[in-house]
Amino acid sequence: MKNIYSLIRLSAVLSLLIFFSASNAKAQVVEEAVCSYEDECLLIAYETIQEESPDSPTLLVVLSVFLNNSGNCSNYDGLVFQPAGGALTLLTRAQLAENSFVELTVDRETFTETPDVLISPFRYRRIPFFGFVIPVPMPPIVDLQARLDSEDPCLPITPLAVELISFTGKATESGINLEWSTASEENNSHFDVERSTDGKSFEKIAKIEGNGNSNTVIKYSFNDTNPQFGENYYRLRQADFDGQFEYSKTIAVNNIIPEEMQVMMYPNPCRGGDCEVLVRGNRQSTQTLLELKDMSGRVVLSKVVQNGLVRFTADEINNRKGLFILTATSGNEVVQQRVILE
Repeated sequence: MKNIYSLIRLSAVLSLLIFFSASNAKAQVVEEAVCSYEDECLLIAYETIQEESPDSPTLLVVLSVFLNNSGNCSNYDGLVFQPAGGALTLLTRAQLAENSFVELTVDRETFTETPDVLISPFRYRRIPFFGFVIPVPMPPIVDLQARLDSEDPCLPITPLAVELISFTGKATESGINLEWSTASEENNSHFDVERSTDGKSFEKIAKIEGNGNSNTVIKYSFNDTNPQFGENYYRLRQADFDGQFEYSKTIAVNNIIPEEMQVMMYPNPCRGGDCEVLVRGNRQSTQTLLELKDMSGRVVLSKVVQNGLVRFTADEINNRKGLFILTATSGNEVVQQRVILE
């Protein structure tokens, strides 16, 4: 317990060290910029400053950041952002390379009065005797200033194009169902649904068309029929018609791995010869042999599939009708379901 307490106390001290180093370093700023800054290592600029509503107590400050990896620039392990009226944010080089847009939530009144973001590089340093590393800030590079309170501001405060009021996910028998809704939309082209297994690297899995302009609540949904077993992370990339975009929060949905294999065709009865089969294999195998057998035991359709949602097309069904046995085999496990084709 004493060791845990010491570690917590040390972490708190180090966090305060980073915070006050960044706060007090403002007097040491080498160069200042208005809305953008560029040197051999860094290109950083204000992209937009947005509000959810005219009465919102907070603003969303979006920066674009590009950090080079050559020469002396390799001495930077990442950057620390300290906006006026907002929390100190630390992003590693890898995080900035993955997403060059930095979003900072700030207090509206404070930032409007002093629309600054102080940016400092940091290096990781190993702590002797403890065996772990901490980020240590270097002298600040720039105090980025938006000039919102001047007669010629470089950036106006603009309303968010889409006001997202909910984003949820739930594991179901047919996959993971995602639902979200908007209170208002302006120039909304579409949503890209993105999925990740680690919460860091995302891939696009669907595109859902937006409703352009709206002042009423609109509900959206998407069913991920092929999620990974275990934890799945999702986010929305909302894109405007003019190419601007922003990300939603990231949500995590646990797709529970079944202890036993499962197979289910739906709808059942299947009409028109176009059926879907949900396959959930056991923990030891990700491939399953599907066989459709008539009542005499003769195999009329066979295919090896990955776990997830599988489609039996009309051509594969080949106008077969009646009662059949759907058999799934994975390793030593065999499960069956009676299905009707109409």
